[in-house]
Amino acid sequence: MRSLTLTGTAMLAAALMTGCGAESGPTAEDAPALMAERHTAEHASSTDTWSDYIVNPCNGETIYIIGVGVQQTNVVDGGGGVLHYEIHVVNDITGTGLTTGASYRSHDVSEEGFNSPTGSALNVTYTDRGESYVMSTTPGLSFKTRFFFHFVALPSGEFKITRDLESQSCWG
Repeated sequence: MRSLTLTGTAMLAAALMTGCGAESGPTAEDAPALMAERHTAEHASSTDTWSDYIVNPCNGETIYIIGVGVQQTNVVDGGGGVLHYEIHVVNDITGTGLTTGASYRSHDVSEEGFNSPTGSALNVTYTDRGESYVMSTTPGLSFKTRFFFHFVALPSGEFKITRDLESQSCWG
């Protein structure tokens, strides 16, 4: 239901690679003097119209969907590195089954976020989650999809991944 955002993955990779140079240690001779970090925040929103095809897990039918998505983004920059971002997307969707002609409607919400106390510290969290209820006027064709992905990396180098991807159920 939701377009894949590579932004979170790219930012997570950038955060994990920050400070990997040989001169970046606390005792390096060319280590810069401590400076107060300057934080900036940016807020943006956009509205897009899109179309796609999905498959109904209840009967295997392909559904042509058209959606209007509203996205709000908040980013906090800590002087050269992203410390925090949030992306919140709400989609209003209508669709038609290509085999049965059944009509579908959905209102789905997804959220993606990243947080790190400093750009160079390996102490990050990344979360991506969403849920859709696709309702049909035809009995037995309504379904729900849900996904959840959460990543935590600690300064010790330990990390944990929690996920629940594409659990689906039919009703009606």
